[in-house]
Amino acid sequence: MNRTLLVSNRLPIRIEEDGSTVRTTGGLASALAGAGIDAQWVGWPGIPAEEVTDEAKLRASLAEVDVAPVILDEETIDGYYHGYANSTVWPILHYMLERARFDPAWYPFYRRANEAFAETVLAEVENGDSVWIHDYHLFLLPELLRQSDKQLRIAFFLHTPFPSSEIFRALPERHAILRGLLGCDLIGFHTYNYLRHFRSAILRVLGVESEVESIRREQRDVSLGVYPIGHDAKGFGEALQSASIHETLEKHQQELAGKQLFLSVERLDYTKGIPQKLEAIRLFLSEHPEERSRVVFVIIAVPSRGDVDEYRQLTEDVQREVGAINGAYGGVGHAPVQFLHRSFPQPELAALYALADACLVTPLVDGMNLVAKEFIDCKHEGEGARPGVLVLSEFAGAAQELSHALLVNPYDVVETARALKEAFVMSADEKWERTRAMRARLQRTDSAAWATTFLGDLKRQPLISEDANDSPQFPRLTDRFTSIIASRKPTALFLDYDGTLREFVAKPEDAVPDPDLCPLLTRLSSVPYLHIALVSGRPLDFLEAHFPEKHITLVAEHGYRWRRADADGWDLVHGHIDTDWKDEVMPLLEQSVDLTPGSHLEEKQSSIVWHYRRADPEFGLWRAHGLLSELTDVTASLPVAVHHGKKIVEVASQLVNKGQAVKALLNDWAPAIALAAGDDQTDETMFALDLPEHVEYVTVKVGTDLATHADRRTDINGLRRFLVGLDERLTGGKD
Repeated sequence: MNRTLLVSNRLPIRIEEDGSTVRTTGGLASALAGAGIDAQWVGWPGIPAEEVTDEAKLRASLAEVDVAPVILDEETIDGYYHGYANSTVWPILHYMLERARFDPAWYPFYRRANEAFAETVLAEVENGDSVWIHDYHLFLLPELLRQSDKQLRIAFFLHTPFPSSEIFRALPERHAILRGLLGCDLIGFHTYNYLRHFRSAILRVLGVESEVESIRREQRDVSLGVYPIGHDAKGFGEALQSASIHETLEKHQQELAGKQLFLSVERLDYTKGIPQKLEAIRLFLSEHPEERSRVVFVIIAVPSRGDVDEYRQLTEDVQREVGAINGAYGGVGHAPVQFLHRSFPQPELAALYALADACLVTPLVDGMNLVAKEFIDCKHEGEGARPGVLVLSEFAGAAQELSHALLVNPYDVVETARALKEAFVMSADEKWERTRAMRARLQRTDSAAWATTFLGDLKRQPLISEDANDSPQFPRLTDRFTSIIASRKPTALFLDYDGTLREFVAKPEDAVPDPDLCPLLTRLSSVPYLHIALVSGRPLDFLEAHFPEKHITLVAEHGYRWRRADADGWDLVHGHIDTDWKDEVMPLLEQSVDLTPGSHLEEKQSSIVWHYRRADPEFGLWRAHGLLSELTDVTASLPVAVHHGKKIVEVASQLVNKGQAVKALLNDWAPAIALAAGDDQTDETMFALDLPEHVEYVTVKVGTDLATHADRRTDINGLRRFLVGLDERLTGGKD
């Protein structure tokens, strides 16, 4: 039976003084337990290798609770966790470039740690298993697992925001991080905004275009999804039903003595906006002296990364400001702000949520923030809870779901102070009305539902493609070509160049054939009964310089000229081509160059091409759509065709296209089987030929574009593997 492995930086365990281990609950562990998911965990046990006196005993103890540890030494932990993950990546993910530290010594440890995780996972998994990786500590792990020979379903969930591409691109290792994530079958985010930013980064950093819900990557689709994590509804429900809850509620009621409780619960982190919150509280108390004795602000700040200097400094700054506020606005027997620097057990936290008249969740940025959801879920009418309202930062992921909260900009302390006043005077009826509007949905979409939905989507990802059309090697097609050639019947290959036989580069003139391509085509062209034609948009001088083999037919400029196999010179495919239209469209194309930095024109005998590969990708695409619309109007009565290809817009004579050239060659060669492969819109004329039914004509789309007339798909590597396989069968693959 196929298993699920959960991989996270820290394990849900506690190592006792005697060395024994205890499985803990909370956070992700509670989410998965609530979903009834039986999974094995892989992660760091929380102690360095230097403190592990008996590794075999530790592993055996952890195996009893279905946990596999990743053992890391102190140096790796320091560079990987404290350094790269939390001092470089964490602030960038939270839009805080000014706090990010870029120490080149850290990244090698980050990669080393990810490799250690990969080794542990691969030692545990079997073919068909699912691996669910969690959070920014393990960005490289999906690709490392994908490179193994194991057939796995690999998923990743990011528990933080994913920032705009402008911020993310500051990360020196951005290419490696994104390639690491593309090893997944499924990538999940809290909100659509985070997904949108990720797609933008993929486009701008790797140049990979994507659909809203997927990215095509090496013969597989990387699915993208929005999965807002829920809170532990089961755990808080049990806490509210515990035997001690009424005693705790009564105790806190007496301590409040009729005052309103404004509660704040968060980890002590600079992303949580605690200094800004205190500034808003100070302003509220300053502007409303009549309320000072009637409200108490309780700030529960769970200690975080106390061994890091800036976190220690943050703690000191917060404590100092709390003292200053109490000194300025407190009275005898009353301190308006209580700062509790410790964690609270779930039952006591549930009681505080139930009693709070308002909950202040005002991070500067937050992936989701479950405190907001926990607060709403603990408001049960008629069960001892007081009516309460949520004051929520618009920059928390939870704001996407909790629209009945009082949404604030945490940087705007005036607005936040105004929201505090609104919460203070809001009627009980309005508070309950707002709570009811949010609570039912939160209970349906709790952490258990989140985990069930995500893993359900992961299980639906294919391990390998069942469709022979997607097979990168096309084994049956190789057999078909080989058998037909053996029967001495003609066959043909029509191959585009850029994006089909060679990857795109920023400068087209740099996209020369790799060292293996020309010998491969030369060997294939020597095979009797196999015709080969390169059908490219390139000018004839480029093709002739790089493909001198005379047995190969070269078709240049999308079908304008050709050099037939074994011929010495170039001829027009069509003898009479009208190019007078160039004078009418040239001004429009030149204007597009002026309006689009990074674009340029290429004039050919039968066409003019506007290239925008070096332009900003999104702006270039926007300008291309505008140019297409304008050209359609201008050329309506001209003998031309307008094509939108890969980072190009081309205006070409109407009789000039790849399809016309291929059709003429098909008529001459009369092959028993032919294959045409190309990657963009200019190749669709090859794919859409109207041929007799008895002609066996195989069309292959190279790339991720969804709309195509081709009947098969692959990528550049897949097509090359097919050609290499055909070469090995026909020539032995040797010169």
